[in-house]
Amino acid sequence: MKTVDPEKAAAFVLDANDPVLSSLALYARGNCGREGVIKALRVYQRDDGGWTRTDKDFQGDLSIISATWVAVQWLNWIGDRSSSVLEDTVDYLQRTQREDGSWDEPDEIVNFNPPFWMLPGRYENQVWLTSAICCKLKESGREQQVDFTKALEFLRQGWNGERFPVYQHTHWMAMPLLRLIGTGDEADEKIIRGCRDVLYDAVSTNGADPGDTISIAYASHLAGEIAEHLFDISLEKVIGFQQDDGGWITNHGEEHRAAFTVEALFLFRRIGVS
Repeated sequence: MKTVDPEKAAAFVLDANDPVLSSLALYARGNCGREGVIKALRVYQRDDGGWTRTDKDFQGDLSIISATWVAVQWLNWIGDRSSSVLEDTVDYLQRTQREDGSWDEPDEIVNFNPPFWMLPGRYENQVWLTSAICCKLKESGREQQVDFTKALEFLRQGWNGERFPVYQHTHWMAMPLLRLIGTGDEADEKIIRGCRDVLYDAVSTNGADPGDTISIAYASHLAGEIAEHLFDISLEKVIGFQQDDGGWITNHGEEHRAAFTVEALFLFRRIGVS
């Protein structure tokens, strides 16, 4: 059976010569402190507290929600609960939450030719972004600093009884989010099980991108027992997707390989694979 090589993965990220991702990889391997990572991350945080360029699909000089949720995830990975970077980020998310509880990209993003999954005014994008922000705020214990109740209601309304609109991504955010909230409400339980089933089908049939499978494995581990089988099959796939150069493959483009490899390192750190 193939085994994972975290040291080779970290070397792959360092060879990519991205200071932010390198600091995260070093932290994941125990070779960099939290403050060192936070110092590196600041290059992507803007004066309004929002973030840009944490996602290689967007290189514009503008704070966007797609980049900000990634930043919160990174801060979660390093266990940051009190830095000024996090405080400013949460303030930005509080200010940008919409009246209906959702988040959407700013209209100005269209000036930077974003991909369709970042376009403002699209319901499926609003549902996806809201699921991501809620999940990451819940992980960091900062959910009460936004109108969390209204955001959850917006998200729940996006469930059609079988799935959320368009994206697999919404499912791997909503599943652990609703499990972490733990209301015990049957409607929430149906959404959790539905998300699990959508993702299981995607992973088992290779309908999930290899890089995205890392996110699914992380989410299913976060969700706990209800997603145990999903975690097992996802983890097996993730291990198999590591390449000879140490990095992870993806169909989303070479520019994303280092970021996915960092995510794999934190997945293995979370489950105790050294």
